[in-house]
Amino acid sequence: MLDITTEEELVQLVGGKFKLTSLIQKRIVELNRGALPLVEEEENDELTGMSRLRKIAIKEILEGKIELAEREELDQALQEAVIADKPEDGEGSEGEGDEDGEGTEVYGSDIKKIKEQRIKELAALLNQKK
Repeated sequence: MLDITTEEELVQLVGGKFKLTSLIQKRIVELNRGALPLVEEEENDELTGMSRLRKIAIKEILEGKIELAEREELDQALQEAVIADKPEDGEGSEGEGDEDGEGTEVYGSDIKKIKEQRIKELAALLNQKK
């Protein structure tokens, strides 16, 4: 567990408990999916699994290696992902990512925006015949 001063320092660095929780969660997901740690791990550390990933994420935050993106940056990234997902030949695509398996990660409210966009595209496609 974290001591009180470290926890308070993390909250102040990130800008609130909710943002801290969100940042740690997102970074753990990235690390769990194979992202490389941005900090050196201690060799005598006996932690495994999520505890190890949580410790890495916290150390990265404390060292200033990671931070939450501003909402405008996320919106821009989402727009770029939606544009990149649209096929040029007009046929449907489910956005499986690149052929090498890498794709843009999308979280929570971003999924809702993508669904709404796809519904609009489908409605426009179906209404062309009228």
